[in-house]
Amino acid sequence: MIKHLVIATLAALAPALPASADPIPGHALSFHNEARAFHGTGPVEWDAALREDARWHARTCSFAPSDHDGRYGENLYVTTRQADDATVLRDAVVSWASEAAKFDVRNHRYAQDIGHYIQAIGAKTGRLGIAIADCPAGTIFGAPTKFVVARYQGAVNSAS
Repeated sequence: MIKHLVIATLAALAPALPASADPIPGHALSFHNEARAFHGTGPVEWDAALREDARWHARTCSFAPSDHDGRYGENLYVTTRQADDATVLRDAVVSWASEAAKFDVRNHRYAQDIGHYIQAIGAKTGRLGIAIADCPAGTIFGAPTKFVVARYQGAVNSAS
């Protein structure tokens, strides 16, 4: 009886999150801005409209760049790892930022396949919207996947 009373009391004292509380924006900004600070670029800000565009694309479970006429930049990431969304977001940003290793700082040259890095970390990127979808087996890979779509204001890349 006392155990149930203690649990009920702790539950009542715990700060209640509103039903609309969404951890994705905070995680997305935190992971992006941490990587950006490491590479010497300023922070990005959250953009709800970009998030809605990203959400629409993510829900298609189509791992292909969207046709957005250069209005924004886009990064895509897919994994069969069935982890929580924060872990998947972190893995996506780490993947995109790791392309920095292909940049030759001394000669200011880079391989063509660093578009994800330039979009996520580049100084021209100012706003971010990101979404994650759980895609069933057979839509992207043979196994269930987590599909991340990031949209950026300040388009640098035009494909993922």
